[in-house]
Amino acid sequence: MMLPQPVIRPPCGSGQPQPGGSLWLVEPDDDMRPGIEAFIARVYARRYGARVSRFAPCLAGLRDPLSGEWLAAAGFRHADEAPLFLERYLDAPVEVVLGRHQGQAVRRQDIVEVGHLAAGQAGAGRLLIPLLGRHLAAGPTRWVVSTLTRELRHLFVRMGVTPLALANAAPAAVGAGLADWGSYYEHGPVVLAGRLDVALRLMQRHGAAGPADPQGCS
Repeated sequence: MMLPQPVIRPPCGSGQPQPGGSLWLVEPDDDMRPGIEAFIARVYARRYGARVSRFAPCLAGLRDPLSGEWLAAAGFRHADEAPLFLERYLDAPVEVVLGRHQGQAVRRQDIVEVGHLAAGQAGAGRLLIPLLGRHLAAGPTRWVVSTLTRELRHLFVRMGVTPLALANAAPAAVGAGLADWGSYYEHGPVVLAGRLDVALRLMQRHGAAGPADPQGCS
């Protein structure tokens, strides 16, 4: 499978909260990086017995304003920067697979992969998702792709969003690293895609707050 060469993009954030004081963006060399990575790793270890050691170049999260503790976090990568993690589950580059389902061409530079979604307490992930979506929508992103367990798929449905299924996330595609994922693949992960503008409208209609959310996805 041929994929494009990586490109250089502006940094994902400055380590400062975005407008509204809620969403923090953390680059690889940020002083907060070890803390947010450790938070994600703890959630995955508790939820699946997984060992997470590699992270997306850009991480985003919510922090407790008093304690500074991370409440929820996720990572994202623009598809034209490098191959996406979820492309190992697909039979062609993500823009080709998505284009097949849409019946029209989709540009790779319009796609962002979101992963590492981790919530430390009930409801935190449900707050993070629309905030991150609005941040991505402020740039060139039109499509978001992600690998979601059945629990996370149910969360999105409760938020009013039913993403497009592209492929099952087959554990065999992980190869030698499968043992690091613990029980993750027992939760039925599926590669999904959604139009960001449509998803944000649907989430706004249903509201960002609501029932408790699961505590980890790929």
